[in-house]
Amino acid sequence: MSVPRLLVTGGASGIGCALVRLALAEGAVVAAADRDSASLQAAWAGNALCVEMDVTEPDSVEAAFAAATQKWGAPPTAVVNAAGIYRIAPTVGLDRGSWNEVMAINLTGSLLVSQAAARTWSQAGTAGSIVLVSSIASRRGDRDEPAAHYAASKGAVEALCRQLAVEWGPLGVRVNAVAPGVIDTPMLRLGDDPARLAAYLNAGVPLGRLGHASEVAEVCWFLVGERSSYVSGAVISVDGGAGAA
Repeated sequence: MSVPRLLVTGGASGIGCALVRLALAEGAVVAAADRDSASLQAAWAGNALCVEMDVTEPDSVEAAFAAATQKWGAPPTAVVNAAGIYRIAPTVGLDRGSWNEVMAINLTGSLLVSQAAARTWSQAGTAGSIVLVSSIASRRGDRDEPAAHYAASKGAVEALCRQLAVEWGPLGVRVNAVAPGVIDTPMLRLGDDPARLAAYLNAGVPLGRLGHASEVAEVCWFLVGERSSYVSGAVISVDGGAGAA
């Protein structure tokens, strides 16, 4: 079974960082991309190819793919879009700048990276696998942590996943998404109030605990590999059962 050449956005922290760690342990060749080049180098210099990338800028995205392809002599075989931001704001006062920032990174960034992957594979005459990162926030509102811009961006990511899977399937490109629940990463705000976190886990998460970034990374790793070769257009929840509660 071949080992992927994997490009991971958001590779300096959170789910992206966990996936880079897992992929390296599995023997993959990995390009870790992030706009925080200092953290990227601190985490992966000497182990993964570190590529500075702003997912909102097409030229930056294209340059990252070109750098990985040149380094390896072949394009990535899989791409995981783990770059993302989470912001909380009551919707009545949500300003356009905050809305645009979240949409640019979470949604437009996913599109630009996926487009670059598809173009790279088309030029090389190959195919590959794309994984997008959604959230259970796309399916449920939250009065305590209002984040309409985040939820909307993740709902659109799931729609994008389905469209790309249908449109690019005939080209041999698989596109899937993972939808994490409450995961212990630097973006987690619920954990700022331990009592509220405990109440949420008790009432809303059947497994009764936070998820770990490594657990989401395991599902991403499955989706980029050959064992998921007939899986496309799927959105897989990694939420401890919260979506079923």
